[in-house]
Amino acid sequence: MIILLYGADQLAIDRRMRQLRDEADGGTGMLATNLTVFDGRDARPAEIAGAAMSPPFLSPQRLVVVDHIFSRFESNPGEGRRAGRSLDAVAPLLTAIERGLPPTTVLVFKAARVAPSNPLLAALKKLPGVSIEEQPELKNEALTRYIRDEANARGLRFRSGPPRTAHPSSQEWDRATAQDPVTLIGILTGGETLAIANELDKLALYTMGRDATIDDVYELCSGQREFTAFALTDAVMDGRLLDALSVLEALRSQGESTPSLLALLMAAYRRLGPVIDLREQGVSPDEIGKATGLKWQGLRDAAIRRADGLGQAGLAAAFAALVEADRRQKLGEIDDDLALEVAIGKLASAAAAAAKRQARPPATPRRQPAPPRR
Repeated sequence: MIILLYGADQLAIDRRMRQLRDEADGGTGMLATNLTVFDGRDARPAEIAGAAMSPPFLSPQRLVVVDHIFSRFESNPGEGRRAGRSLDAVAPLLTAIERGLPPTTVLVFKAARVAPSNPLLAALKKLPGVSIEEQPELKNEALTRYIRDEANARGLRFRSGPPRTAHPSSQEWDRATAQDPVTLIGILTGGETLAIANELDKLALYTMGRDATIDDVYELCSGQREFTAFALTDAVMDGRLLDALSVLEALRSQGESTPSLLALLMAAYRRLGPVIDLREQGVSPDEIGKATGLKWQGLRDAAIRRADGLGQAGLAAAFAALVEADRRQKLGEIDDDLALEVAIGKLASAAAAAAKRQARPPATPRRQPAPPRR
């Protein structure tokens, strides 16, 4: 059995993996000798194929899990096309799968996100006996329903209503969702299912059977961390360099690492990509809000304003700056903190310049002198 298990719903993926481990163990207690996990970013395809072809030892199945292998065949935004996208490097593995694995082997290719154009994904889909299990990102009504279902499983109930105490925040969506605990949880966690499960566990323990309110969510959930994270991306994309550096210092004091902050900024700019495309197509702001899930006018208008100032060229330059910072800090060419600060400086400076161009009134055409009379 070959399974392609990928998607943004990490909790669903984790639960599926627990199910597969239980099935492979079959109650024998021998899973440790029949489970092999590879990091596909540097694992040799022949080694993966060898493990997949081996029979299980005193258990019904052998489970072989390959993580991150799809990333070898994808380009990061701003990098352009890689020369290494050819499937020649994994040919031994594809050949072994095509010839047929033992019926006692379960081979799982696992990833958080895979681009639809990924050549390895396309090649695996064509092979016989491959099961595709995508766990997509939850959005809008599906996300709200998911949070309520997970809360019900924990015996947790919510009660809507305005907060009883003041909770400082300048976010437009914060005011719009000030009476709905479920919606606020979805926004604070960014729709990440593992984070949602963690916050619901804390709320269930904290409330001890009573209804959870908007104040409980503010008090207990990771709102302050997320507010600060939003503040960082807002400051950078609005060209407020001093504010961005101040928020960066606060995030570091909370234990945030350079890779996580680079990923945060990358995700923020990635979300602007569809907005830029839709603006270039002449789509109305209301339709852009519907297409991108920006339900609140303040967030939608801010995204449109930033997209107009950035454009496709600016977006490519932003990705290039982030990728360069990631590369240099990973290679040890520059200190991690300094690499991030340099990238933030480039991004904020470019955004400030774009804002000045947007605010500049259009030049009045110079009047041509009248031709002399004859």
